Amino acid sequence: MDNEILYNTEGIALSNIQKQNNYEIAYRKASEALSKADVIQIVNKSGTSLINKNGIPHILVPFINNEILISYPNVSVSYSNKDADVPLWLKILALHYLLHSKGTYKTGEQITFKQLEGGLGYFPAFQKRTIIPLIEAFGADLNNFITAGEMIGGIRVQLGDYALLFKAFPRIDLLFVLWKGDEEFPSDGNVIFDSSIADCLTTEDIAVCSNMIAVMMIKEWRSK
Repeated sequence: MDNEILYNTEGIALSNIQKQNNYEIAYRKASEALSKADVIQIVNKSGTSLINKNGIPHILVPFINNEILISYPNVSVSYSNKDADVPLWLKILALHYLLHSKGTYKTGEQITFKQLEGGLGYFPAFQKRTIIPLIEAFGADLNNFITAGEMIGGIRVQLGDYALLFKAFPRIDLLFVLWKGDEEFPSDGNVIFDSSIADCLTTEDIAVCSNMIAVMMIKEWRSK
């Protein structure tokens, strides 16, 4: 399964060191940008909260069933609900969410990845990284897809054959839908978003978020 996250140069093969460097650069740039931003505006627009911990302001950012703490203005990222290191991809994603959020509320209009800015051109890679691995992992028994998703904080909803809702960030929901195959048609799937997601994350970040939730489900099921 191709579960590499993005933040690299599309179409160019990178070594593991180069990829790590790109992630570190993305994290550093986002940290610097947040340190100079108006924290009150950031919190209000992102639907997060500002708390005091040991005399230092922290932004509390829910992500599915976890809580992320981001110190301000000297940025560091940790979990508030468990003793573990926050993965670098999630640090970047949380910072980007705070920086990109425009305060837009959900519209109720559902869109797919293809309808995002640049999404049509990137869709083959999105499908390869996110949809196909889910079908390969769960296509034989989609009940396992539901079980794995619920194990990491997904909520089952009635849509398609099997669907899971993930409340990724306060203003972002991702709806994963899989359809069971038959003799005529193979299993298929998609990820559905509220159209307001474009005011919360870039298309690249949305791809990363979708990809990594899929990876989390698959890893959780395999370790079961």
